[in-house]
Amino acid sequence: MKRINFDDYVRENRGSFTRTRLARDRGRQPMARPRSREECAILLRLDRARRRQWLEQGKLEILGPRKFRLKF
Repeated sequence: MKRINFDDYVRENRGSFTRTRLARDRGRQPMARPRSREECAILLRLDRARRRQWLEQGKLEILGPRKFRLKF
């Protein structure tokens, strides 16, 4: 198997990688404006309601303090 020095590979292919990344469709752009305090509160309420609903339906299972299982 051929051995490749990663630093040399990156240096040689940086230009083609940049062209490919710029040509690719990037899809959804980040928000242009910051969210208001009211909008953040509404989104938080919606998220908590969705989590509560998934727990009741059995789609979300809490396995531990930082472990979850999401079933679809």
